[in-house]
Amino acid sequence: MRGVTIVSESADTTRDPSIFTEHGEERESKMKSVKRCCFGMLVVGILVTSSWAGDWPHYLGPNFDLKPDAEKFTAKSVTKTWDVSVKTGMCSVTIADGLLYTMGNDGTKENKDKARDFVYCLDAGTGEEKWTFDYPCALDPRLHPGGPSSTPTIHEGKVYTISKLGHIFCLDAKTGKKLWDASAVHYKPKKSWWGFAASPTVVGDVVIYNVGDRGLALNKDTGEVVWKSEKNVVGYATPKPLPARMFDRPAVALFTNEDFLVVDPATGKSVATYARTWSEKSNCNAVTPYIHKGRIYLVHSKHGTARLSLDGDKFTQDWLSEDGKYANEWQAFNTHVIHGGNIYFLTKGRGSSGTGLNCVDAETGKRKFFDEKYDFGNSLLVGDTMIMLSEKGELIWGGLGDASFKETYRQKILDGLCWSKPVLLGDLLYARNAEGTVICLKLG
Repeated sequence: MRGVTIVSESADTTRDPSIFTEHGEERESKMKSVKRCCFGMLVVGILVTSSWAGDWPHYLGPNFDLKPDAEKFTAKSVTKTWDVSVKTGMCSVTIADGLLYTMGNDGTKENKDKARDFVYCLDAGTGEEKWTFDYPCALDPRLHPGGPSSTPTIHEGKVYTISKLGHIFCLDAKTGKKLWDASAVHYKPKKSWWGFAASPTVVGDVVIYNVGDRGLALNKDTGEVVWKSEKNVVGYATPKPLPARMFDRPAVALFTNEDFLVVDPATGKSVATYARTWSEKSNCNAVTPYIHKGRIYLVHSKHGTARLSLDGDKFTQDWLSEDGKYANEWQAFNTHVIHGGNIYFLTKGRGSSGTGLNCVDAETGKRKFFDEKYDFGNSLLVGDTMIMLSEKGELIWGGLGDASFKETYRQKILDGLCWSKPVLLGDLLYARNAEGTVICLKLG
């Protein structure tokens, strides 16, 4: 690939945690249209320096840290390779073996009782539809256009999905044939505004879902229950495998609206304990916990950002920062990046204030700056460059310095509402909007 060098890493969750480079520290059944754009260059430019393109098989990426396997980014040009129209959905995309997976729902006000979810498999290079799989499911547009919120997970030739209402499927990744199905419908709380939004995570022989008060684990090959929750609790954050060196054993972090848990993926039993310091639950704890310098960061939608330290098998809270709080707790579901000891994320207010780019010190939780000229959206980090996709469909990037961001590029690439996380894989950038447009940009 011209202008691209990729770092080769596998996604084995049992390997040494130094490989997990977490924020620089630890490591219709047919498409409406497929439009190939052979000319018309966007004034966009990316050069990625990092030995193969690899896959992006999970919402959190191949290393469960939301980081592209790339080391350097410079702006030159990008061509829109293709775009396709799928159906309404809030999920992102995953890519494995040259195939792209996403989801959507065909519901409208007129056919809300006959709505169906669709799982799409496309050729990642051309946008050509390979197969679709569909099933009855309500659109459920609460505080957003509706449709699936959870992104498909790809593992060893299988696709794992969960609908907003709790329909669980395992499909053949090449053909779309149903291999097994299960249900978490009875775990859905009455006031789960975003529905089941966390993506499935495969660890060992189980696939884990953030369902109930302690999660749900199914055998990845049969769908049989391995362990389960007892109570219905809202959980939006994707289960995250923790570095093996942290506990000298496999462990998975689960973050619900009421608690933070670390469990053994094989049994569901606690690996570590955490005495929470907040009494009132949050309504939208949807940011997956992340790691920096051996500490875990939790984003409480109601209370702010907390840093936790581990002592043996106990987590203690170092601080809880209101400077790291979302102005509107219902928007606490996007991505964060850490660079130079600072945390950067886009936030959104309820009115005329509180929307912008927030930067807080990762060591103290104190705010370094807040820039109101940026809209809410998601961000990625490549080297010293932060790439953002705003909710208005603007692709923005620039250099990060010492608690600073210098914008060098801004271009609108999508219409509609863009809450889905973009994916940078090799020399291709993928993004989608809620209305169902998926776009692929060629980097050169």
